[in-house]
Amino acid sequence: MYKVLVVSALSQELNIIKSEIKKLSLRNIKVSFLSTGMGNYNMILNLTRFLEKNYFDLVINIGVCGYKNDFSINRQKANSLFIQIGRIFNLSNSKELIIPQIINFGNIESIACSEKPVFDSLELSDEDFVDMESYGFEMVCNSFSISRILLKIPVDKVGSETNNFDFKKAEESLRNNINYKELFFEIHKYIDEHLKTGKGKYKIHDDIFDTYSQSFNFTFSQKEIFKKLYYRYISLVNSDFSVFYEANKNMDKKKFLKKLEKGLEKYLVR
Repeated sequence: MYKVLVVSALSQELNIIKSEIKKLSLRNIKVSFLSTGMGNYNMILNLTRFLEKNYFDLVINIGVCGYKNDFSINRQKANSLFIQIGRIFNLSNSKELIIPQIINFGNIESIACSEKPVFDSLELSDEDFVDMESYGFEMVCNSFSISRILLKIPVDKVGSETNNFDFKKAEESLRNNINYKELFFEIHKYIDEHLKTGKGKYKIHDDIFDTYSQSFNFTFSQKEIFKKLYYRYISLVNSDFSVFYEANKNMDKKKFLKKLEKGLEKYLVR
């Protein structure tokens, strides 16, 4: 029996998610639920305490987030009902975290993480989305070496809707914007094909890198650098990575990595 933990900041969020997951017939999976409270501090403290006493094969963070008024114009994703987080930028310390992607379920996006509610979209700079717990969630899961998935539903426009948060809209979005049956279908596939049992052990999809890393014959350390840059690319750039690869595949591998890193710098918040 594999153990999956679903984590949300607020109990109101978790109750909706729990009610939807309880409707599913899950094979060989036991799902537990945890509400941590708002903010990175509560996420770090309460998730750490919970994981110290219980082990899980997979942890999922599901919740709502804010978005900039013009994100659908900038990124042409007006129809995105939810996003899968691939990169987190901490507004307080300007540090980023890159999240390994173990399933392909939604549009992979970058998100800003704030220690307090954001009322002015200018604070987000080039980021289109913002929440208050993702940075703490990723830090804890990474420290425990647990496979994880972060899914966020953009609900409130930063500014006017932040001041007048619509809880009913948030509940409806949590209920309807994610197909939980399809989510657990993808989780089942990951478990069947890749997950290794044992406390704190997991295996990341390496196959998505094979075409690229084998072409350049990367060393182990170069492959790890490439993984981080690749995840950053798919989180920040609204383009298929194969386009960049095809245009630069004849370069020396060191120059290829350097060009990729330099090209991504313009997308990073300064």
